[in-house]
Amino acid sequence: MKNPEAIKELARQRLKEAEVLFKNGMCDGAFYLAGYSVELMLKAKICERLGIPNLFDETDAGVNSIKGIGEIRKVLKTHNLFTLLIFSGLKVKFDADKATDKNLAKANSLLFNAWDENARYKPCGYMLDKDVEIMVNSLSGPNGILTWIENN
Repeated sequence: MKNPEAIKELARQRLKEAEVLFKNGMCDGAFYLAGYSVELMLKAKICERLGIPNLFDETDAGVNSIKGIGEIRKVLKTHNLFTLLIFSGLKVKFDADKATDKNLAKANSLLFNAWDENARYKPCGYMLDKDVEIMVNSLSGPNGILTWIENN
């Protein structure tokens, strides 16, 4: 991924894949990919905020020449969405907006309590269909969480 736009595009693609899986009754995979799309969008926001176009491409000589980049990468390689929300600079706004934005409120507990990278190892049937539907629907569209992250 060469820049934040490429990371955002990958985030949108992972959400589309989650939607396809959900529509075909594969809720656990849909849940994992939906959460991963949020992880990617938050990482794109972090790249924008730090002014480092391809923070996660460890082969980029220009980025590698930045003093301390290894320590920064180590911290930001987390899959913890709450930690990424903080690093993105969006936590305070998220907390304020979830009081009035039903998409943010609906997905809040699913994103920050139920989802983590280990969701990919959970047995089939682990996630409730209705919870996955809430998650997938709250992330997509012009009022979805991915758009909210991108616009804030």
